[in-house]
Amino acid sequence: MTAELRNVSKVFTDPRRGKGLIALKDVSLKVEEGEFLCLVGASGCGKSTTLNLLAGFEGPSRGEVFFKGEGVKGPSPDRGVVFQESSLYPWMSVLENVMFSLQGKERKEERAMEQLNLVGLEDFAHSRPSDLSGGMKQRVAIARTLAMGPDLLLMDEPFGSLDEQTRRKLDNEVLKLWQRERKTVVFVTHNIDEALLLGTRIVLMSPSPGRIEKEWRIDEPWPRDLSDPGLVRMKEEIINMLQACPCANGAPSALIELKGV
Repeated sequence: MTAELRNVSKVFTDPRRGKGLIALKDVSLKVEEGEFLCLVGASGCGKSTTLNLLAGFEGPSRGEVFFKGEGVKGPSPDRGVVFQESSLYPWMSVLENVMFSLQGKERKEERAMEQLNLVGLEDFAHSRPSDLSGGMKQRVAIARTLAMGPDLLLMDEPFGSLDEQTRRKLDNEVLKLWQRERKTVVFVTHNIDEALLLGTRIVLMSPSPGRIEKEWRIDEPWPRDLSDPGLVRMKEEIINMLQACPCANGAPSALIELKGV
């Protein structure tokens, strides 16, 4: 097991109102080594919060978060994060952006070029981010994260802002990278097709407050065909459960008085 959330609750507080928003409540999740786990669910169900807890950007209000058997106390290069926006430094070249993640390490340029080769951007090493398309920028962001050598790769809707054709292309590239590198991946997405095409396991989260509703293991080999009857049934089940969740009927977020979870 690579990472685990054990009976985790997370409350975001607003002391001025004396209220708290329960983002997660009693969530337990094990992330197995080498798997490609996809978190799906409607907006506000706690997907990104779960990712931030695994990354160490946030701490739990209750419960524990573990990585390789040790409690998570904060961010670490062992847990790399790719966000929806590439967040590249515009004044740096592509190569310099990747090298920036390697502060204090030897062979920085060589290591950075190795990762750019992996994502197919070695010919753009000396270009500026402004010269790249949105998809290329995300590939640089992935290279920058991989250069740190993380054991756990956390991806928060990395292709959500891209057009469908570019998204599918990058999905395939990420899948090839995962198959080659065998990193453990937790991938947040709203797109059920994307989860079905990529994941070894899909975990559905439901809101008000955020919790794990159900999970599915996918044994279909790659490349996958979304018209496969088993994947069609799985997609229908996920959609039906999403439509039945409280948020589909406009239910309010889970607010509490600030007296614990």
